[in-house]
Amino acid sequence: MQGGKISRCRTCVQGARYGVAAGGGLNLKEGAALMKSRLHLPLLIACFALLAACGGKVIPTRDGDMPTWMGTLEDLRRYPQNLDVYAKAAGEDKLLVSPAEQANQAARFMRITFGPWEMAKTSIRKRDVAVLFNKARGYKIGDVRWTQPEWDAMSANAALGSYPSRSQAAITVRNANLRELPTNEARFSEPTPNPKANPFDYFQYSLLPVGTPVLIAHTSRDGRWHYVECPVAGGWVADEDLAPVSPEFKYMYRNSTFAALVRDRVNLVTSAGSILANIGALLPMRSGYSSPADAGSGGQAAIELLVPTRGADGMAQLAPVSLTTADAVPWPMLMTPGNVAKVGNFMIGQPYGWGGMFGDRDCSALTRELFTPFGIWLPRNSVAQARTGAVNMLEGMTTEEKEEQILRNGVPFLSLVGMRGHIMLYVGKYNGRPAIFHNVWGVRTVEGSDTDGRFVIGRAVVTSITPGAGLKNLYRTTTFADRLRTLSTPADTLQ
Repeated sequence: MQGGKISRCRTCVQGARYGVAAGGGLNLKEGAALMKSRLHLPLLIACFALLAACGGKVIPTRDGDMPTWMGTLEDLRRYPQNLDVYAKAAGEDKLLVSPAEQANQAARFMRITFGPWEMAKTSIRKRDVAVLFNKARGYKIGDVRWTQPEWDAMSANAALGSYPSRSQAAITVRNANLRELPTNEARFSEPTPNPKANPFDYFQYSLLPVGTPVLIAHTSRDGRWHYVECPVAGGWVADEDLAPVSPEFKYMYRNSTFAALVRDRVNLVTSAGSILANIGALLPMRSGYSSPADAGSGGQAAIELLVPTRGADGMAQLAPVSLTTADAVPWPMLMTPGNVAKVGNFMIGQPYGWGGMFGDRDCSALTRELFTPFGIWLPRNSVAQARTGAVNMLEGMTTEEKEEQILRNGVPFLSLVGMRGHIMLYVGKYNGRPAIFHNVWGVRTVEGSDTDGRFVIGRAVVTSITPGAGLKNLYRTTTFADRLRTLSTPADTLQ
C-alpha cells in the first residue's frame, strides 16, 4: 500500500451473497498488505497535558491507560474526542432517514442476516477452502515459525476430501472467532512477542456476535471445528461456540421482534451461565418494557431478551435475560445524530483489533457494528462498504476539493469516507473541515533507513482527513486525504 499506510480490513472469502457484495476473493498476498509494527517512540508527557487545553482529551484504551507504543497526534488535540460535540452541530434529533427508508433497510438487514438458514447447501467451493492449507507461512507468538508438518496436520484434521459433509443451520451461542484455519493459534507476518502491539493475527477473519445465524458446511475430523458460511464470510468456528437449530427454533427466532445492544461488554446472565456481548449483537425480545419502578435499576426501564444457548442435547435453546434500556433498545433504533453519537461514544478510545482480535474492532467492524442498532446492513470489509449506497468519487481531486465535496455531499453520522484498506464515518464539520470517526492502527512513517515504520494510534478516534500531516517523518508527506477514493451514503436520506 502507498502513502499513509494503515492496516487493511479483512477481505471476505466469498463474493456477493444474499443480495449484498461481500467483496474480494481470498487474501493470500503478504507483501505490503501485512502490517509491520515498527513502532514510533511515545510522545513526551507534555503533549498529553496539551489535550485538555486544545478541546480534545486523552482517551485511554478500554483496557486502561495507553501503552507507551501508542501515540497522540495534533488532530487528537484539536478535535474533541466526544461525538456529542459533532451531533449537536449536526442537529441531535434530526432524522437521518425516513421511517419508511429505515423499515426498508431493516427488512434488508434481516434478509441478509438469515440468508444462511435459507440455503440448501453452502456456496463456498472446496478449492477456496483447501487453498489456504497449501503452504506454511508466518509466525506464532514470538519468533516461532509455522512449519509445514503443522499445516499438514491441520489439513488432515480438516478432512476436506469429504467437503462439504453437512448442511446444518446453527447459531452462535457466544461471540465467536471466524478463523481462516481450524486453530486458535495465531499467524503473524513477523516475530511478535506482544500481540497487542501488533494486533494482526492473519488467521482471524471476523468476530461473530452472539446470535449470528450460520450454515455448518463441514466438520473437522476431531469434531472440534466447523466450517460455516455466515452473512459476512466463510471460515472455521470452534464447536463450543455453535449450536445447531431445529426447524421450530428457526421459525420462532426468525419471526421474533429484536432488540439491539447499544453498549459494549454487556453481561448476559442466564441459568446456563453468563457471556459478554457487544454493540453489533441483536437478540429477540421476550417481552416489552417493565416500568422503571418495577425494574429495580435506578429508574431505568427493564427489557427482557432471549439469549441462544446450547442445551444438554447440543441443540440451540433460548434463555431469558433481563437488561435495562441503557444496555439494549428495541431494534431498529431511531437514526439521529444524537443516537449514533450515543452508541459511538462507547467505542471512542477502544483499541484496534484486526478482524475482532481480542474482542476489539478494526475500521470496518466499527462502522458495521455502529450501524447495526439502526438497521443498516454493511458488508464486512472496507472496500465493499465504500461501494454501498450512493457513491461520490473523490479520486483525482486535491485535498481541498475532497474536503469541499465531503462537506457539500456528506451526511454527518451516515456517510462513509473510504480509501483502499480503510473506512471512516463522517461526523460533520469542525472548524471548517470534515471530521471523521474511525478505528485506525497508524500512519506510515520513515524511521532511518526503514521506510515502512508506523506512528501507532491504535484506537478509535476523531480526526481530520489528514491525520499525521504534522509529522516530520511522514512517508512521502502523503496523508489519508491523498488516498481518499469515495464518499458513500448507504441509505436514502432526508437531506
